[in-house]
Amino acid sequence: MQVIELYITPDCGLCKEVSKLLKRRQKKTPFELREVVLTEDHPKYSDYVLAVPVVVIDGTHELRGVTSEEQLPQELREPEPSTRLFYSAKFLEALGLVTVLFGFAYGLQGDMWTDLYFLLGGATIFSIGRMLEKKDRRDQAKATRLDELQTRGR
Repeated sequence: MQVIELYITPDCGLCKEVSKLLKRRQKKTPFELREVVLTEDHPKYSDYVLAVPVVVIDGTHELRGVTSEEQLPQELREPEPSTRLFYSAKFLEALGLVTVLFGFAYGLQGDMWTDLYFLLGGATIFSIGRMLEKKDRRDQAKATRLDELQTRGR
């Protein structure tokens, strides 16, 4: 999840507007918003006091004097859409849990072998789903890192 730091000064009307703007944007694109009030003893006071509000995205991108939402979308990543593999994995996890529950129901009726088969089958299905979900997350993270490297020009 992205971390957005908003450097503001007390009694700054523009800072309050940008804070509201970021909170509205947070509903569309999830990110962690940290508001930092600049005081004279803050280490970045001399750098940012004349440029507030300052938006720092993931500690790397600085936007000084942000005043509108049009300045934000190119810097904020949209959440990655989930893939078919992700939904397939979630389906398998749910199917595995339901299978285990059926096994427990048979076990309550005293059918030990059917209970065991359902339990082992459900656990296997759930494990396959979990592995597919982790693979999808790794693939998305790898694609995101490649995109970031390409945009930096490396």
